[in-house]
Amino acid sequence: MSSVPASSGAMDAEPRPPRDEWWPLLLGACAVLGLLAGALWVTSLQLGAIATIPTVQRYELRAVPPDDPQALQFNGPLLEHSEDAALPIVGHPAGGALLRKARLTIDLTPYLTATDVYDDERDGDRQTTLRGPTKAILISQAVHGVDIYLNGVWLDGYPRSTAQDRFMWFRPLMVELPRKLLRRDGANQLVIDYTSWEPHLTFSPVFIGDVGPIAYMAEALDFVGGSLASASKAFCFLTGLFMIGVWLANRSDDTFGLVGAVALLWAAVYTLSLWIHLPAAWRGLWLWSFYACTGALNALTVLFILRFIGQKISIPAAVLLALCSSAAAVISPWLGGEAKGQLAYSWILLMLPMQTWALWRLGRHVLRTRSRPALLLLLLLLVAAVLILHDFNVMAHRIGPLNQTGHSSLLRLLGTPMYLTHLALPPLLVVMARVHLAKYRQSTDRVREANRILSDSLRRREMELSLAYDRQSSLERREAAQDERDRIYRELHDGIGSRLIATLFSVRDGVASPAQLEHSLMEVLQGVREVVSTSRQREERELQNILFDYCVNLDSLLSGKEFQLEYEIPGDHEFVMLDDGARELLRVVEETVANTLKYANASRLRIELHQTDTSVLLSIVDNGHSTLPENLPQRPAFGASTGRGLAHMRERMKALGGRFEFELTAAGGTTWVTLPLVAEDAPLKSHTAGS
Repeated sequence: MSSVPASSGAMDAEPRPPRDEWWPLLLGACAVLGLLAGALWVTSLQLGAIATIPTVQRYELRAVPPDDPQALQFNGPLLEHSEDAALPIVGHPAGGALLRKARLTIDLTPYLTATDVYDDERDGDRQTTLRGPTKAILISQAVHGVDIYLNGVWLDGYPRSTAQDRFMWFRPLMVELPRKLLRRDGANQLVIDYTSWEPHLTFSPVFIGDVGPIAYMAEALDFVGGSLASASKAFCFLTGLFMIGVWLANRSDDTFGLVGAVALLWAAVYTLSLWIHLPAAWRGLWLWSFYACTGALNALTVLFILRFIGQKISIPAAVLLALCSSAAAVISPWLGGEAKGQLAYSWILLMLPMQTWALWRLGRHVLRTRSRPALLLLLLLLVAAVLILHDFNVMAHRIGPLNQTGHSSLLRLLGTPMYLTHLALPPLLVVMARVHLAKYRQSTDRVREANRILSDSLRRREMELSLAYDRQSSLERREAAQDERDRIYRELHDGIGSRLIATLFSVRDGVASPAQLEHSLMEVLQGVREVVSTSRQREERELQNILFDYCVNLDSLLSGKEFQLEYEIPGDHEFVMLDDGARELLRVVEETVANTLKYANASRLRIELHQTDTSVLLSIVDNGHSTLPENLPQRPAFGASTGRGLAHMRERMKALGGRFEFELTAAGGTTWVTLPLVAEDAPLKSHTAGS
């Protein structure tokens, strides 16, 4: 037996409904109470018109012999007998399960009047005159099946148990007494024969009275003990299926499964208790199933109460609950004779302490929390317990009919054998379901509130993310704008600026002609247009041709008496650089030439291109005599330096996957640019250029 996990907390008291919602509830309660009071008043009037037969002339109990499988004769071994025996009679014969037949002989003469008996002088010829009966008897519950005889004539009855079949009816039986069978002179004997496999023979009270009141009481007893019992079984079954379905749909809370199991077990216990017919050989299996279902119901009810109040069951208590609940089912197959007959009485006393302990825990919970649902559940459980004890003791005839209270008193029904526990089951299950549906509703409200809080948090988070996205977009736009500004700056500095330096140098030295100057300025203007253009043109010429054209133009601008340009661009193995590779490499050459013109005071500049199968080596060598450090941007004739030229060239070559190196000595400056054509790195300075 595993312990039931505690719930998140005890059920709090429900908020009271508004005052304007009280009057429908009050009106409905008054209507129900009014109908119940009216029914009880009419029942009291009808009950006052009938009498209870307190004794029988003779009671006999015999065993059915094997040669009478239909139990038709009454000639078996005599087991018990008595004269003037008081009703009801409870037989406890020795031995185990045995087919027995009992006979009750009742003298009806004290309960008849002259008008109840047919009188030939008063009523006419018996053969032609029809007279209906005025008197009837009522067997309050013909448990074992019955045959009714009046003065030796069979009148009515329910099928009785035989050697092959076991019948138990638990129904009232009304039998009208025909006038023509009643005697004016002499005794009128009513014989009632019972046949049963049960070790406990119960003979219910017998009522006699006028036909009308007896018929009303028969219908009332059948309605309460039969129709309502069947309705309660159906209600328990459907409620159990519904709760099990709710639990299967949401297994996070097993309370609904617990309530559903309790409801289904109630339906099973009542179905087994009121089972009418089964083969006699199956009686042991039927009895074991009844004990098993009743024990499981006892255990689950205790677990439900503890689950409701939010308390765990301890391991010792769980073991004790399992032992006392399963005791009858475990030991009943091994018992026989009178021990098996006494098991039911002993077992209910064994289960009673655990039920009392659970109700005591529930009562403490009510006192501590003042919870109205808990109080209502406690009251209904107490009512159910009282009705269970009533049914058990009345069916065992430990409580008999109360004749001394007066004919019209409703207390006479307290000793009448009929099941009343089912009257408490629908309200109890409704309360159980309502309590846990309310608890589920509270959980749903908490989930809904949590969802609302989560939605608010998500909205705030979305707003924060939107703001963050806007900020990120703004940063990205600023970074893109900054990258574009840097690109334009590099292009203006390394490309346009270098061309302008060469042009200014040629103008200062008087080397360039007006046509050359115009051509150079047009190239500068075209370069500016390309820099600011959004759709830059791709350079698709061979790298050797690009460098050769540049050297030719530079030679025409700068070469003179004070400055000589030398270049060596081989024409074999021409290749085209993809994307903007040629443009980037040209910008490195232009910036290097511009730096030479601005800072080196050189008279000679040599540009040389060497190509192998794996790399391209470009060297730019001048014979400048400046010993100024490279980070001293000083040449007044051409403005101040930004100090970013060498860094830009290194970045360009790094982007192309190549290397850039610059060396400044007393003999001049040398720039090496190495660009690999394959994955392997080419050795730096594979050729040495002299100044």
